Amino acid sequence: MQGIDELIAETPFDRVASHYGLPLPADGTTEYRLNCVFDESCREDTYGHLTVKLTDPAKLIFCHSCRVRGNLLTLLHGLERQAPPSGGRLRGDEFKAAATKLREIAGATAKPIPVSAADESSTPPVEPSAQAPVNVPLRRHDKEGARALDDLYRDLISDPAEMSPQAAAYFRSRPWLTDELCRKWGVGYLPKNGRSLFRGWFVYTQRNERGEVISYSGRDVQFDDKWRKWIAAGRPEEKKPNKHRYVSGYYRGVELYGQSAARLSEPAIHQSLQELGLVVVEGANDVLRLDALGIGAVGLCSNRATAEQIEKIDRFARNAAGGHVVLLPDCDQPGEDGFKELLWELNERGLDVRLGWSKAMHGARFAGKQPENLTDAEWAGLSLTLRQNQHGASGTGGVRSTRPAE
Repeated sequence: MQGIDELIAETPFDRVASHYGLPLPADGTTEYRLNCVFDESCREDTYGHLTVKLTDPAKLIFCHSCRVRGNLLTLLHGLERQAPPSGGRLRGDEFKAAATKLREIAGATAKPIPVSAADESSTPPVEPSAQAPVNVPLRRHDKEGARALDDLYRDLISDPAEMSPQAAAYFRSRPWLTDELCRKWGVGYLPKNGRSLFRGWFVYTQRNERGEVISYSGRDVQFDDKWRKWIAAGRPEEKKPNKHRYVSGYYRGVELYGQSAARLSEPAIHQSLQELGLVVVEGANDVLRLDALGIGAVGLCSNRATAEQIEKIDRFARNAAGGHVVLLPDCDQPGEDGFKELLWELNERGLDVRLGWSKAMHGARFAGKQPENLTDAEWAGLSLTLRQNQHGASGTGGVRSTRPAE
């Protein structure tokens, strides 16, 4: 029976970072720093960041501003609840919840976790569910505040004239973000007086396969400027900007952006799935851009797929795309590294998987590109090559599996 201390030691921090959409630690680093997850006011402090000791088996953490300290379980508690443990240490239900979350992220088998003396908890062993976590539709949520946000997408703005200057610039740099597309997907800018913590951000509506609203996520419209300044400042780890924000308690690793059955059944999307296959990308903007082009794509909202997402990709590809999949990661090192694992996993399942592009393919002309940055002309050329290869024609395009779909 695996103890909690052993599970903490054996869980790679990369898996935790990926689960919460955090940057992955650099190779060989011994410490990892991120914004404080316990007290938002820490972020205004020069020292308001958390340090994670990656070389310590317990992955000890310490905030240099609010002084909260603990181990990986304490960090998970903060990432989930945006608050420190009540009483200073994890005990009772808080400990049980953090331990269950750790098992979910680690992908461990459903066995009870014995409580060791180091846990300082008198609670009985945790018996987590063997089932994948479920995101409850907001309209059926047990919390009144969550139910009230079911229709938040109606408050989102898609007219740049009504936005902040930074948000307007963000919209205008993406001309494919039309009013029609924004209304269809429930995306747009939430004014700074909006009824959510995403006020002042570009917001995405997250839906389940039935099309029900299950959560929202946000994109910092000032991220690109912050990123350039961060690079110019020498890439200080404690001030690395975050591009995306997710609602605490939302299990994004069990969902795919764009997974609504009604959307995948639209005539243009259905035709794309039949002719090209199911396209898998990283981000929500990538899905939106391809949708504007009439392409059936789903997004991981990460550069690495979870086991639950792989199961869905497999099911969608077989049911709607004849077992064909096209991978379009961001053409940078993190994107390609993450999708290499996905390429392997899907091939092992017997799907017909093609890598649509990479930094080196197609004469390296897409190096540094993301699907959301594709021009109409670039997509026309790339899609022609992909369609030719789909039907066995010669060309210089994607790498594909030779194994037939089962």
